Formats: sequence, structure tokens, C-alpha cells
Amino acid sequence: MKNKVLIFCNGLLIENFIDFSLDKSIENFCNSFSFTITQQMLNDKSIKQGSKIKIEIADELVFTGNVGLIQNNQELNSHSITVSGRDKTGELINSSILPKQYKQNDFKKLLRIILDDNGYSNIKINSDIAILPKLPGKSFVCDKQQKIFDFIDDLARMIRVILITDENGDILITREGADLAVGSLDLTSSSANIMSSGLSVDNNDTYKFIQLIGSLKTNSSKKRFNQKVEFTDTKATTNKRLIVNIDMNTNKQNLSSIANWYMAVKRGKGASYSCSVQGFYTNVSSGLLWQANTILSLKDEANELNSFFLIQGVSYKQDNSGSKTELSICNIGSFTEFDNNPFLSTSVSKLFSLFAGDLTEKYR
Repeated sequence: MKNKVLIFCNGLLIENFIDFSLDKSIENFCNSFSFTITQQMLNDKSIKQGSKIKIEIADELVFTGNVGLIQNNQELNSHSITVSGRDKTGELINSSILPKQYKQNDFKKLLRIILDDNGYSNIKINSDIAILPKLPGKSFVCDKQQKIFDFIDDLARMIRVILITDENGDILITREGADLAVGSLDLTSSSANIMSSGLSVDNNDTYKFIQLIGSLKTNSSKKRFNQKVEFTDTKATTNKRLIVNIDMNTNKQNLSSIANWYMAVKRGKGASYSCSVQGFYTNVSSGLLWQANTILSLKDEANELNSFFLIQGVSYKQDNSGSKTELSICNIGSFTEFDNNPFLSTSVSKLFSLFAGDLTEKYR
């Protein structure tokens, strides 16, 4: 089993690249790549802006996207070209949405309408959740100058799901920690597989009080009433307050859910664990790649960690020195309201609540 990377441009294999990296993350929605080649290789493969890129690792398709940037790198005795880009979903992050009122509370159908209205019928919508909850309310209006992704991400939070991009460059509706990583990270035993690691604890982006303000439109009246909820993070070491105004129809119960989501995310950003492992596999026998949005076991004696955490992002890298995977790890519950997740059974929720770790516990 080999840590082999294959890069195809418009169907043609790019051989002998100098270096390569592919970043996949829950937080960034779309994935991005970069590789370095010679000028001659650039000419032979006719690589241009917008060229279609497919990437395979160990014969598994992991990325489909397009070239966005071609950069010439010249030194005294060398000349190389860096090619980078991202999934086709990347345009949703930068493109402003056409102002419109949408009267549809089926989340998947609403996404389809939004994409089609804004010229992105080429992006498919998939879901690994069998039954999606209905959106609260019957109509939704986007803000002026709001980006497409910001709008659909706000909708996703209402029903506590995550939007990521799959290996085909299409949208995948999923939940946090959709799978378990068949493997573990260990920095304590003779079989340690972590090459290097670091733990960062920071309260600059955490808040003690989260207040959300939303608009409620009753069924019996066309009038709108302002609703607001406030939650307190008893674990916070700061007195900072965050006030978020949601310009969408919602209800008080759902507003509470979104407030919980904000609190979990802000708390999750307060700590991150990063590490590097050799190769791309969780272990050689499994043949499975390290993947973002999977739950793994982490043992690090120095930081008193021995429990389950969430892989927030992975970065596959390869150059003349070999291949490695850089992992970004956070607390379970950093992207959805974990304690009341509609996609996890009560028994599973209790299990993760019992064994889920806290990266900040030693330093709080």
C-alpha cells in the first residue's frame, strides 16, 4: 500500500510534480490544493485558469476542482510554477446572492432553488442524513449584498447541520463527526505515531454571554415580533458578550438552538491541537485516509489528553522528503449543538458526553 498522489489536469496525468498539498476542513466549506511544477510541464499540459483538476490519493478520488491561480517563481538558477485552486463550491463564498424571498422550508429543496437562481445548477446537493428536519418558518429573505454561502450556512445552523464539499466538488449536507476515524493518535507509547504536535489555548474569540435576536412572524398575523435569547457559558474565563442579529423568520426554540451553536463554536475556537503524522493513512492495515469531520482517539500525556476529539481539518502534503498528513483537532461539539443533536441517539450522545475530551481543561 503506497502513499501515492495522482494529479490530473483536464484528464491528463501530471507527473513528477515538485511538491503538493491538499487542504480539507469543516470550517472552510470548500477544499483547496496547490502543487509546484516546471515551466515545461505547464506548457505540456496546457494548464490555464479554470482548468479542471482531479486528485487521487492511493487510488481514491479526494478532490475535484479548478485552477484559480498560476504563479511564476523565479530564482537565480531555477524557475518553477505554483498552481493552486479550489472546488467549484468556492465561488459560493465570494459571490453575492440575488435578493429574493424564498417560500420553502424543505432545506435541500431550498438549496437547489438558491443555487439555480444564482447560476450554479452545475453544483449537486447530496446528504448523508436520511431525514432532515424542516426549517422553522415558511419564508426566508436574504440580506442585501449577502454572500451565497453565508445565507445557506445561516439556514443550515437552524437545523443544526454542516455544509461541506465532497470529493466530486459538490455540496454534502452532513452532521458533525459523521464517522469514526479507524485509527488513533498517540504521543505516549512506544508505538507513538505523532511526528510533531502543538496545543494552542486562547480566549480571545470566546464569550461568556451569547445573545441572539431574531424575528418571529406568527401564523395568525402578518406582524413580526422581535425575540431574543441569551445563554451563559459557565466554563468561560471572560465576561465578554456577543450579540448576533438574525434577520430571518424563526421561533424562540430554534433561536435557543442557534445560540447554543454559537456558544459551542466560540468555545471550540478557544483551543486547537495540531499534529503531523507520516503518510496519509490512519494505519497501514486499514487502508483508510485521515479525513476531516471524523472522531478519533488522542493520547498525549504531556497535555493530559486521553479521550475522543474531532478532526476539524486535514492537509495532505508530499514532496521529495516523503508524504505526511497535518491534522487540526478540536473538541467534539465545536460545530453543532452536541448536547442536543437530533441526529444522534440518546445513548450515543451520553457516550460521547462521557468520553469526549476538553483541550482546555488543563489550562482553565
